[in-house]
Amino acid sequence: MKSYGFIFAILLMFLVGCGDGETLPTPAEPTTQNENAPSTDSEEEVTPDSEVVHEEEFEVQEDEIGRSQIYMKNRELGIEETIGPIIFQIDKVQTVRLEVASDYRFLFDEQEEVTIVSFNVIVENTSDETVSFHPNQARLVTNTGEQVDADIIISEDVGGEFLGKVKKEGGVLFHVESMPEELTEVRFVVEGPYDDSFSTIAEDRYEYTIDVTK
Repeated sequence: MKSYGFIFAILLMFLVGCGDGETLPTPAEPTTQNENAPSTDSEEEVTPDSEVVHEEEFEVQEDEIGRSQIYMKNRELGIEETIGPIIFQIDKVQTVRLEVASDYRFLFDEQEEVTIVSFNVIVENTSDETVSFHPNQARLVTNTGEQVDADIIISEDVGGEFLGKVKKEGGVLFHVESMPEELTEVRFVVEGPYDDSFSTIAEDRYEYTIDVTK
């Protein structure tokens, strides 16, 4: 199966791209300009991979994937749980409204616009035994009544077999029909880990309720 994880990396850039507690640059901060270039009040910053503008109170990112309006983000979510030998963390979340470029609509059932809910997760197996755990196959339940599976094609490879003391970190992405401003609370639901004999370790299922209001 072809991986499109780079798309997730672009969508998640402003969630994980800055260190915890940092703020994104604002127009008031000094920038280097050509002295002969005309001055501008445009709130725009160009990065090597994409162009970012600030539209009203939202950050807007434009790149080959399309135009992403970042509605909310939380870089200090702080969810951590020990599940048998697994230490599981969900440390970041953001919601995005994406206007999908025509070349990438096939990834979203040919929809022109989608809402993305994305999480950064960290999974660590602290034992020497093989443990299987699949947060990239989690489900999301929204306050608007939707239940969707994680988009395993676009999400990063943070699940599967952990062959001993292995640690994985990456993004898990969901796309939902609701608009970002309609989302106030979501539940991240993941099945519990199991050993190489397919016996469940700890509980069968774990749920995490997460506030996604702006």
